[in-house]
Amino acid sequence: MYDSILIPTDGRENTDRAIDEAIELARVHGSTVHALYVVNSAAIAPGMDFEDLEVAGEEAVDYVAERAADAGLEDVRTTVTHGLRHRAILQYADDHDVDLIVMGRNRGLDRFLRKSVSDRVATDSTRPVLVVE
Repeated sequence: MYDSILIPTDGRENTDRAIDEAIELARVHGSTVHALYVVNSAAIAPGMDFEDLEVAGEEAVDYVAERAADAGLEDVRTTVTHGLRHRAILQYADDHDVDLIVMGRNRGLDRFLRKSVSDRVATDSTRPVLVVE
């Protein structure tokens, strides 16, 4: 049913449950796992540069790849890209013909101030999106 599963990650703990869920689904269905980190160009703080965020992104997608490998999955692809997070996630899903997007939801105060990335992806996606709390 799911040949290809996308796991967008921001490297925070709130994604662990989503990673677990996506890996289990991939294991059951024999799916390719895509781990994606989006460097949000609009969120660069003074004193930070893209390289700092790219390193954080590599660590985040490598973490997903290691967890997938530990679960016995062999086909794991990792990508770090730049852009607006929700748009980059949707574009990646389209470009790679992903069957399912599995995401964690940020439980911080920001979700009350603006629509979360997971909400935007779930609303705008033409593909199934599983948001794990």
